[in-house]
Amino acid sequence: MGMQIFSAEAFGVCVQAYVLCAPAQRPGNRVACKRKTLFLKQTRVCKFLPSSYTNNSESGETTEATLADKVLPSDPQEVEEEARLWNPNRWRIAQAMSLAFVLCNMDKVNMSVAIIPLAKEFDWSASDKGLVGSAFFWGYTLTQIPGGLLAKSLGGATVLAGAVALWSFGTLVTPVAAYLPAGAFAGICAARFTVGLGEGVSPPASAALMVQHMKPEERARAVSLVFGGMDVGNVIGLLVAPVLIETFGVSSVFYLFAGIGFLWVVGWPLALGKPMDALLSPNGLEVKSAPQAPEEREDIPWGEFVRSPPVWAVICTHFCNNWGYYTLLAWLPSYFEGGLGQDLSASTYLSLLPYLAMAGMNVTVGPTADYLVQNHLGVTTVRKLAQSTAFLVPAACNLALACFTPEDPSQLSHPTALYVGLLSLAFAASAWSRAGLYCNHQDLSPKYASVLLGLSNTAGAVPGVVGVWFAGYLLDVTGGSWANAVFLPSMAFQLLVQQYSSHLALRKDRVLTLLKPSGDNAVDCSVAAAIEMKW
Repeated sequence: MGMQIFSAEAFGVCVQAYVLCAPAQRPGNRVACKRKTLFLKQTRVCKFLPSSYTNNSESGETTEATLADKVLPSDPQEVEEEARLWNPNRWRIAQAMSLAFVLCNMDKVNMSVAIIPLAKEFDWSASDKGLVGSAFFWGYTLTQIPGGLLAKSLGGATVLAGAVALWSFGTLVTPVAAYLPAGAFAGICAARFTVGLGEGVSPPASAALMVQHMKPEERARAVSLVFGGMDVGNVIGLLVAPVLIETFGVSSVFYLFAGIGFLWVVGWPLALGKPMDALLSPNGLEVKSAPQAPEEREDIPWGEFVRSPPVWAVICTHFCNNWGYYTLLAWLPSYFEGGLGQDLSASTYLSLLPYLAMAGMNVTVGPTADYLVQNHLGVTTVRKLAQSTAFLVPAACNLALACFTPEDPSQLSHPTALYVGLLSLAFAASAWSRAGLYCNHQDLSPKYASVLLGLSNTAGAVPGVVGVWFAGYLLDVTGGSWANAVFLPSMAFQLLVQQYSSHLALRKDRVLTLLKPSGDNAVDCSVAAAIEMKW
């Protein structure tokens, strides 16, 4: 791979930093040196050198690598210490992204509660309820791949802000749409479609931001923190929505949640903080990276993606992982009401417990996975173990729920605590997908992580379109059999993909090739030759 040429001015900045750091024997100077060299390393000022400095090392002339060795510390402990000093705002950014996903699922799950009184008001069947629930996923599916492309071209920060603003607008107009001349059904479906358009952009945008700000050894923790916001959003939405509906009416839940979303958009620039291409030195002088020439437009290697077995394994895993999650997300309160005979408040509050279990497990998933990776268990093994846990344990719970749930709630022969416990165990185990499936896009290709996530999440959104409606349809045609409508299909998909995904998505000879440098600090992927990243 050829090296890009940078200006002599940038090379001068590198040399100047090296000279400034030379007398760094005193503690104060040493801190300044570390900060300067860290800045140069992370912003890659020394990465692009004049052509006279980019000759092959075999000829004996100075290369990018040998110069970096002079400018940057070679001691591994110093490098690790500098990595922790770099970008002190990165966890604040991750927390703000997590909050965005809290709002994301608050606006997703609010309809799961509101659909119960709305169905009674407008006399909707189970199939109608399923279509309203799936309308969100129509939009969600359409914007996954465009979201990845936009995040790659415009940056994840801008795209995420636009996504939150769009879905908050869709949430805001939902109550108004219910009383449009077109009718409540069409109006609410259109509003939920708009919410889905906005939320579909957020996962690839967040993937782009995590690749930009988080180090590889922090990957599972960052993914768990960011996407774990969805679990917290489910809990908050299910906790607050019934209170608002019973106290102020159905419309209040949409107005409040939309208002919080707009507040997030206003506060997002504060979370981003100072641009990371600038760093303040101890004497208050601002050091900036030299301006870079605009990047040439790159073609996305779609053909390589399509021919890659690991990419297909991730796509299939995402589809099967989301079938059970999205159907239960949409139908869980209705299951407690129609399947177990609970009222609206009890149904909603019981629905909280599985999501609380998932949120609690999510706290341990990221640190545990990163610890195992860093202690030589290996990325491949950790990802396999995590995703297998996320499939096999929920599959067993779904089978038990299918056996124990009668078609008539009056024939219940087990305490409600048993059903809640099985659902909680299934949801808690599924949180391990954050250390498996949801890390895999960044493992396969940091450069195209946002595009890959958009690609696989498109398939992952299909269960929301088909599965949510299909569950309602099966409830109608089977006379209310929750086993046949929800639990058995979810179990089947989880078991169907388990062996395939664990074998292909993370094969050692394919993925580890992506994780170690080769040649000119680039990765030559044996699966997709066009998938490459700079080190």
